[in-house]
Amino acid sequence: MPSIQQLRYLVAIADTLNFSRAAEICHVTQPTLSMQLRELELRLDAHLVERTRSRVGLTPTGEEVVCRAREVLAKLGDIREVARHDQTYGLQGTLQMGVVQTVGAYILSVAMPSIKQDYPGLRIVVREDRLENLPKKLSDGAHDVLLLPCGVDDSEFCSVRLIREPLHLVLPSDHPLAQQETIEPGQLAGETILSMEHGHRIHDQIAALCSDVGAIHAKDYAGNTLDTLRLMVACGMGLTLLPALYVRSDVMRETLVTARPLSSRAPSRDIHMVWRNSSPRQASYNALAELIAKCVAPWAVSTQ
Repeated sequence: MPSIQQLRYLVAIADTLNFSRAAEICHVTQPTLSMQLRELELRLDAHLVERTRSRVGLTPTGEEVVCRAREVLAKLGDIREVARHDQTYGLQGTLQMGVVQTVGAYILSVAMPSIKQDYPGLRIVVREDRLENLPKKLSDGAHDVLLLPCGVDDSEFCSVRLIREPLHLVLPSDHPLAQQETIEPGQLAGETILSMEHGHRIHDQIAALCSDVGAIHAKDYAGNTLDTLRLMVACGMGLTLLPALYVRSDVMRETLVTARPLSSRAPSRDIHMVWRNSSPRQASYNALAELIAKCVAPWAVSTQ
């Protein structure tokens, strides 16, 4: 039968598709990693990894084995947590956190000082990925928790809302509306409003607001990151609406653009922390979610 270490090596290869990086992650030499992979293939009598000069990939059998290896490693991690879990629900060791680019850094930049203070023995490893990839990786055990701009409607997961985050109007610093402390939605009539590409929840909310107030929802320019939208505003291509925590992190230090809250009807997004219902760390994750929610509360919009 395969060893646990061999399964870890195989999963690292699957995650990186690079033997050198996989060996670095596993803290072994590349020859050791290659030798253990070969031994694993011999034990299973199956070809798991295809390796050429230009690429590394999994065979169909390799993909199936990796899927089950993730499950085994996740269960092993759960066993360790059960063994060392105590009544204080203290988190220790490593927490694998999956995030999307538009959420992770902005939540953690606010919450991390408090997390370090309350959980000095906890090390958070953050991995960015596309939204559609993260639930599967959580299910497989590659991640312990996720930070997402939406909930996950799946009985396998627990999803806790951390914040309902308003979007703020971002505009050039020399725009007439920049002189006001807050902006009435009706004042956006006739303005060109930029948004994320179609498919993002932010896109749909901005489109709806534009329709309601008579603003022009730009169809010929769309950003695929929050930074792109900010730069497009700085170039004079229009105005946009961006999440409050992103504004705090990346807009307030700008000189070419500024941000103002809307006085009413501001679009918003819900940020959730998600984990497996089967995890023995459930109480710990709830406590961590409460701490993060407390840290970001000053930037939340009322849900009443």
